[in-house]
Amino acid sequence: MAMKLVIDTNILISAMLRDSTTRRILLSASIEFLTAGYSIQEVMEHLEEVCKKNGVSRDKNLDILQRLQKHVRIVEIDDESGVQEEAEDLMRKIDPDDAPVIAAALSVDCDGIWSEDPHLLKQDMVRIWRTRDLIQFIK
Repeated sequence: MAMKLVIDTNILISAMLRDSTTRRILLSASIEFLTAGYSIQEVMEHLEEVCKKNGVSRDKNLDILQRLQKHVRIVEIDDESGVQEEAEDLMRKIDPDDAPVIAAALSVDCDGIWSEDPHLLKQDMVRIWRTRDLIQFIK
C-alpha cells in the first residue's frame, strides 16, 4: 500500500516558488498526496506574493499550480464527523490557522501531514513529515 500524506499549504507554495526537491517529490514520488480544499484558496490569496518571489508571471504560476494540483486530491471534510471541531480544539492554543490541515488528516486514512510549519510539530495527534523525512523515506 502506498504512503498517503496530507500536504500543508506551505508545501504547495514552496513547490511553486522554484523547481526544487519539494516540487520533484510532489510530481514524481510514489506517494498519494491530499490536501484540504482551503489550501488551494490560500495559495490563490498569496499568488501575487508568489509571483514577486519567483519572478514568474501570474499565468505561468497558475500553470505550475494546475500541474501540481494533478498530483494532489482535495479532501472534503464532513461537517457531521466532528473532525473539524476536534482539530480546532487541538490547535486552539498552538495555531488555529492550522486546524484545517489537521482536520483533513483526521478525516482520511493517511500516514500524516507533510509540512514545514513548526506549529504543527507542537501537536501529537497526527504525525508530521518534514521534507527531509520524505527524502529519507523515498531513498
